[in-house]
Amino acid sequence: MRTISTHVPVSDTPKASASPRGRWFWILAGVGVSTALGVGFGSLIVNAGTGGNDYGGPLQVLPTRTITISEPVSSLSVQSYGANIQVIARPVSRVTVAESIGFDPTAGGPPTVTHRVSHGLLTLAAPACANTNCSVGFTVTVPSGVTVSAEGDGGAVTVSGTGAADLDSGGGPVAASAVSGPLNIAAEGGDVWASGASAADIDSGGGQVTVAQIAGGLTVHAEGGGISVTSAGAAADLDSGGGPVTATGISGPLTVTAEGGSVSVTSAPGTNIDSGGGPVTATRINGPLTVVAEGGGVDVNGVTGMLNANTGGGPLQATAVTSSAVTASTNGGGATLQFATVPKTLFVTTGGGTAVLSVPSAAYALTTDTGGGPQSVAIANSPGAPNTISVNTDGGGLEIGPPWAGG
Repeated sequence: MRTISTHVPVSDTPKASASPRGRWFWILAGVGVSTALGVGFGSLIVNAGTGGNDYGGPLQVLPTRTITISEPVSSLSVQSYGANIQVIARPVSRVTVAESIGFDPTAGGPPTVTHRVSHGLLTLAAPACANTNCSVGFTVTVPSGVTVSAEGDGGAVTVSGTGAADLDSGGGPVAASAVSGPLNIAAEGGDVWASGASAADIDSGGGQVTVAQIAGGLTVHAEGGGISVTSAGAAADLDSGGGPVTATGISGPLTVTAEGGSVSVTSAPGTNIDSGGGPVTATRINGPLTVVAEGGGVDVNGVTGMLNANTGGGPLQATAVTSSAVTASTNGGGATLQFATVPKTLFVTTGGGTAVLSVPSAAYALTTDTGGGPQSVAIANSPGAPNTISVNTDGGGLEIGPPWAGG
């Protein structure tokens, strides 16, 4: 192990051994990430490639070397040019860096790796790899609270137990756990796992996104990849770009845009969903719920605030509704609504679909228009009543009654 105390590049390297492979691979060491995230990320095998370089030629891999940084470090900036980056926080006073260097011997010797500390910022890089066929993988052990900026250029990026983190894998997978500050991730197509951060802003660029235990606000853009979120402590804005979305245990207002993907939400306050045609399931919404499905079916169970649903042709099923105000439009799909408490205002249009409404006994001012379709109304019409029900089926059947009706 070497101890580095200067601010100049470190250029001496151990003797290289030849590698017959055109690309080098390595396995991310286990750091407890698989336990924190519930995925087997610790066993992920990644093609380190050549980062953004398309220079070709066989890579030669040097034995891993480890150095110690003697100066205090409060923040870290690391770039691998296509190899893997792993940053682990431990109860240590000094930073240690393990390097795995791959280079094309036909293009010259191994790259110079720089280790520079300035005002507490440690920068790790190999600038020559920006223009030649080489890369440097880094496994860095840091004290808790160190902030991290990492660029993988196609390699995997793993961070655990650090302070705020800004991670760009350039296409490789990303895993981040127990980050004490805000977390920013750009994966450009790589999958993302994140568990534990004060807030998170994630753009996978098409990869799958799995997120858990975000204390504050959360924003996710997946551009076609699926999104799964468990526990966010503040507002969450999820846009899958076509992939499926699952969200559970959201404490702040929730916005979901799926562009054709399915949406499933469980336990959230005010929620706004646009599935773009995918089916929607919303359960235990403790606040207002707005759903636009554009042809997808909508299944709602347990909403307390104002309910506004437009299925765009898909069926609507809503049960255990305690909303005081409901507006539902199905554009040809059937609508079944079962209320646990008396609605103050209920407005339903089906555009030809059948409407089945189950409401508790109360005085209702009732207006119905089936356009010639059959109807069965088992509640009294009380003009001037404070509770109003208005239904237009445009030829579809209609059934209105107490809770046992349409069961």
